[in-house]
Order: sequence, then C-alpha cells, then structure tokens
Amino acid sequence: MCRASDRVEGLLIAVTLVAALVAIPVAIGMGRGAYADGAARSAAQQAAGHWGTAKLLESAPGSVDPGQDAPNPVTTYARARWQGPNGAWSEGDVPVRAGTGAGSTVRIWVDAAGQVTRPPLTPSQLSDKGVATAITALMGLELGIVVCSLLARWSLDRRRLAAWGQEWERVAPRWGRKYH
Repeated sequence: MCRASDRVEGLLIAVTLVAALVAIPVAIGMGRGAYADGAARSAAQQAAGHWGTAKLLESAPGSVDPGQDAPNPVTTYARARWQGPNGAWSEGDVPVRAGTGAGSTVRIWVDAAGQVTRPPLTPSQLSDKGVATAITALMGLELGIVVCSLLARWSLDRRRLAAWGQEWERVAPRWGRKYH
C-alpha cells in the first residue's frame, strides 16, 4: 500500500536529486562569470594604469625578515614619492615589505589619475577567484536544496502523523472493545 504522502515523498527525493545535479552547472557558470568579470576588470586596469617606481621618504615599520624571499613577506605601508603619468609628483603611503629603508625604490601600480592602487589580478589569481566562487556557490546551493528538502519532509511527516492520529481516534474505540 502506498499513501499519497509516500508518493509525494518519492517525488520530493527525485526533485532533490535533480536539483542537486542542476546546481553543479549553475555553480560552474557562476565561477566562469566571476572569472570573466575579474578578467574584464583586470584588462581595464591594465589599460588605465602602469607599473612605476616610488622612492621611500621614510623607513617602513617593522624589521627586515631574513625570509624576505618567502612567498608572502610581511607588507606594511610607508610614505613615498612618485611621478604620475602626467608628470606631476605625488606623495602618499605605498605598500612595501616591512623594514624597507628610507631612500629605497619600490614598484607600485599607478592608475590613470596618478594614484597608487592595487595592481590588476594575475591570471592565476583570476582562476583562483573563479574556482572559489564556483565552490562557494555549489556549497550554498546544495545547502539550500538540502534544507528545503528537509523542511518539506518534516512537513510531510507532520501531516502523516496528524492523519495517523485521526485514523487512530476513529479506529481505537472499536479496537479497544474487541480486546477488553
């Protein structure tokens, strides 16, 4: 015997599985979109800015780390002076390795207005961003699908229990008389 709620539950399981599978290409599309958006933004930054050099007016706070060639050296900010694309000199804080001495020259990314900004993302950073977006989107979509499925199943179980209670109230008095 199969109740209507059992058929609905079977359909719910099938819909949940299909939704979980559909979420995969959706998440991949979101990752590709994030990559494409980042690539377009990076290309615009490349066209509008350039690498330049700045001369430090003060020593950077912190000490010189013997592992300066490490992949992630400690970065801090120090006052520096640089020339913008229009030839005007600017002064401000620039990112440098901790402990870099006054008078040192450092590479900076300068935008069209002559301001120091973050450099455009590299191709590997863009790929990382796309992959991270896809994974995060997939996890979020799958979590949403599971939560919705559990809520629907909880609702079905409540209806089944209520129906069972009503059936029991109808049958229990007759059943009780037979055996007492």
